Amino acid sequence: MILWIDAQLSPALARWIQDTFHIEAQAVRDLGLRHAPDPVIFKAARKAGVVVMSKDEDFRLLVERLGPPPQVLWITCGNTSNTRLRAILTKHLPTALALLQRGEPLVEISDAYMPPQGKKRPALRATRPRPRGNSEKRGRSQSGRSG
Repeated sequence: MILWIDAQLSPALARWIQDTFHIEAQAVRDLGLRHAPDPVIFKAARKAGVVVMSKDEDFRLLVERLGPPPQVLWITCGNTSNTRLRAILTKHLPTALALLQRGEPLVEISDAYMPPQGKKRPALRATRPRPRGNSEKRGRSQSGRSG
C-alpha cells in the first residue's frame, strides 16, 4: 500500500509514516502535484493505485461521486499541531490501514470529541460512499428530447 499525503498535511508526515508504520508514503508536493486541483490528484492517484490521505472533504466527495480507486483516508481532526496529529495517527492509523486493505473505499480518522449534543463522535470509521448515479439525469434528458 502506498499513501499520497495531500498538500494540507505536512510533507514531513510522509517520512514519519514510513519510519513509524513501514509503508510507503509520499507527499503530493514531492510528486509535482502540490498546486494541482483535487480532481487531477484524484485521477493521478487512481492511475497509480494509491491511497490519498487528506483533510480536504473534496476527496470524500470525489470518491462518493466517482468511486474507488483511489481509496481515501480522510483526516477530520481540524487544525491541530503535527505532534497531536502524530498521536492521533499512532492510535488509529493501523486500524485504518487494515480497513483499507479489506477494501473500504473511505476511512475517516478524527480526534474523538464530545459535541454539544453529548454524543461522542467515533475517532475512526469506515463509510461506504453512495455513488451518485447519473441514471436519473440521463433518463430526464433523454425523455426530454424530441425524436
